[in-house]
This record gives sequence, structure tokens and C-alpha cells, in this order.
Amino acid sequence: MKNNSKGWRALIISLVFAVSLISPLTSHAATASMRNIEPVNVTFNNNLMFDDPEAVYEGARIVHNVTVDGEKGMRVHAKFQVKYGKGIPCMMIAYFYYDDADNSPLKAGPGNYRDAKGNVSAHSNFTPGYDPAVYNDLQIFVPYDALNMESGDQYDLKFYLALYDKEGGRFFGKSGWYKFHLTMP
Repeated sequence: MKNNSKGWRALIISLVFAVSLISPLTSHAATASMRNIEPVNVTFNNNLMFDDPEAVYEGARIVHNVTVDGEKGMRVHAKFQVKYGKGIPCMMIAYFYYDDADNSPLKAGPGNYRDAKGNVSAHSNFTPGYDPAVYNDLQIFVPYDALNMESGDQYDLKFYLALYDKEGGRFFGKSGWYKFHLTMP
């Protein structure tokens, strides 16, 4: 019995000693209001918001000898997607170049098929109605007269496509090169 009470006494002394060591540490862990610290509310938002549309190009091709409103020319057929662009007015622009090492742009004649630098370009306006919006065959017509080339000559040409956000005033996607051969009618 004497040994049993020594065990209890040792346990009680150990607990008192442990509490006396821990109690000074707990005074530093006072509540936030006692330390004049405002609590911070953290709310997690797992919704990703994209401000700018993104382009995914899937391919393009040229169809020659097409007539639109009495003008003979070629038509670009583009396949692409626009992500995060629902309801944003956009423009698909095709820029035309010689297929040479210098990537020389085709110089435009007078008319509507030219960019600000006087090079051949054509465009089509559209507004995505879905997110993502899938375009399997957006078409851009280019009359042969706009290419400013000699009739009967053969040319190796190429073009690339660029998507433009008309609301944000910026380009948001550029394709790679699409090459084609043209015999000017």
C-alpha cells in the first residue's frame, strides 16, 4: 500500500510540475480581441475568371476560283475555337505573304483588302455565342484583284490568321503559316 501511495504522489507531483510549466506559455496565446488584432475572414473562390479570349487553331484551307458579288477570287476556310470570348465582338484576319525566306508581304492595290501598312489582308467579323465557341468553317473572301499580281503568273504564297478582340483592342491568337500555290487568272 505504501508503494501504491508513492506512485500516486509521484503522478500528482508530475502533473503539478507540468501544469506550472505550461501555464506561462498559455498567457501568450491570448484571444485576438485581447491582443487588439482584427480577425481575418478568408473565403476561397474556386471559380477561375478569364478576362481575355483565347484562340485554338485547328486548320485552314484555300478554295480558288470563287465568285462573290460578281468578283472572282479565293476563299479562306478556317477551323478554330474561341475560349472565354462569349459575347465579345471579334475579327478573323488573314494576312498574305510570298512563300520566301524573307516572309515578304503581298503589297495591296487600292481598295478594302489592305492592312494599315498597305499589305494584303482580309477579314470577317463575328461574335462568339458560346464558351467555347467552335467554328468549323468561318469564311473570308479575297478577290484576285486585291492581290495586285500579274495575270497568268504562278506564285507560291502563304498566309496566317490572327484573331482580334474588337472590344479589348488587342490580338489574342495567331496561327502558323498555311501555304498554297496560285496561278493568277
